[in-house]
Amino acid sequence: MIRTSELTIGYTHQLLTVDNVQLNTSELYFLIGKNGSGKSTFFKTITGSTPCLSGKVLLNKQNVSSIPLATLPTVVSFVGPHFPSVDFLTVEQYVGLARTPYTNQFGRLKDEDHKIIQDSLSIIDIEHLKERFVTELSDGEKQMVAIAKALAQQTDIIILDEPTAFLDYSNKTIVLNILQQISIEMNKCIIISTHDIDMSIELGCSYLVVNKNKKRIQLVNSPVKKEVLLALAF
Repeated sequence: MIRTSELTIGYTHQLLTVDNVQLNTSELYFLIGKNGSGKSTFFKTITGSTPCLSGKVLLNKQNVSSIPLATLPTVVSFVGPHFPSVDFLTVEQYVGLARTPYTNQFGRLKDEDHKIIQDSLSIIDIEHLKERFVTELSDGEKQMVAIAKALAQQTDIIILDEPTAFLDYSNKTIVLNILQQISIEMNKCIIISTHDIDMSIELGCSYLVVNKNKKRIQLVNSPVKKEVLLALAF
């Protein structure tokens, strides 16, 4: 669960205010707004990499600013728009990096860790890729691997920044449907930033909208018409 209270975000100056909202587990939310409107800054704030200018962000009732850096990856996982450049790692090894916050000082994986990795690959239906090097994968396959890694991290909260940006229509549909299914069946709170308004409306989820005129992020519950979202954000 994510809760914001009197939150303002930015760097040296205020960029956006954020309405007091509660985002629940078993729900998928879409974050929409113009390029450069502050979506990435919002994600950086709620994942703890950029401090709030004022107010607070609570992750599972803990103030994100008080969560130790070593513990934060067990609370929230983040999937960026670009797959990191890594060489000589198989898919299985890459997904296994998600277990780092849970391993001992030597980074050794236990039987439980291996099971979690295999389960994550199975849920995303990419077990057949586990022995391939990540550099050999297509963009669509890399995105599936990134999501599997986020699952293996075993956090209640998953944040994804433009996960469908470089995918074709078919793969976009697959990724969004999988994420909605994960949110419901695995009791996750998932936020996705996207420009695919039509596809997101089809899923019937709620929105966090960067209001272009009021410079604030507001919650818009589903059902909502595309025209309303466009008027607010674009």
